[in-house]
Amino acid sequence: LEAYTRGVLYHEVPHKWPLEVIKAQAVAARTYALYQTGVKKEQKYDVTSDIYSQVYGGRSAERYRTNIAADRTRGEVLFYKGKVLPAYFHSTCAGHTEDVSELWNHNLAPLKGVVCHYCQTSPHYSWKKNFQSKEIQEKLNKNGYKIGLIKEIKIIKRNKSGRIKTLRITMRDGKTTAISGKNFRNIIGPNNLKSNKYDIAMKGYYFDVIGQGWGHGVGMCQWGAHQMAQERFNYKEILKYYYPGAKLKKL
Repeated sequence: LEAYTRGVLYHEVPHKWPLEVIKAQAVAARTYALYQTGVKKEQKYDVTSDIYSQVYGGRSAERYRTNIAADRTRGEVLFYKGKVLPAYFHSTCAGHTEDVSELWNHNLAPLKGVVCHYCQTSPHYSWKKNFQSKEIQEKLNKNGYKIGLIKEIKIIKRNKSGRIKTLRITMRDGKTTAISGKNFRNIIGPNNLKSNKYDIAMKGYYFDVIGQGWGHGVGMCQWGAHQMAQERFNYKEILKYYYPGAKLKKL
């Protein structure tokens, strides 16, 4: 577990960031990996080495400062009500972290979402992307939605964090289809649609997405943690802020 944690850190946060951020990330990464060993007992492996678990680079990804962070938090893991917490994290929440129940089948107090004023310095805090309606139509059709030529994509409902819960797609023949914000982002691609917090401006056969944040938004906001460390918060305080009610224990 410790060797794995050392191989993850460099790919998850820049190794030149303040040490307290890297230490917070070490605890989150270690906790997440340990949690996966419990839920993937029937599988042949606990985690993948990409963004769908945690990016793992092996020994070649180890750096002096990330190894210090791993060693200084050795064996430290987050628990809630006696169980290992699924310690999710992401790049930039853009103002409010997400309630985990909006995305996955959990109902956990430490992952209900918190207000975050710390990530405004993130390069991903706001962004804009242009899409062709035809390209989106094709992706939706490939994933089981029967979509004709798109006339309009409208946001119908947002959740308390400001992220999109439901979209309505109106076709040029007048038919409509509803799709969850979560499914829409997964189909378009999480790197194309950086987050689920955005507005849409239709422009004929194209549309602009004006968005905020990067990632699913659950748990620790890495850019927020970076700013907290700059303001002299230590890693335990960072973890307490983003996972309120979770207990830090040494294995």
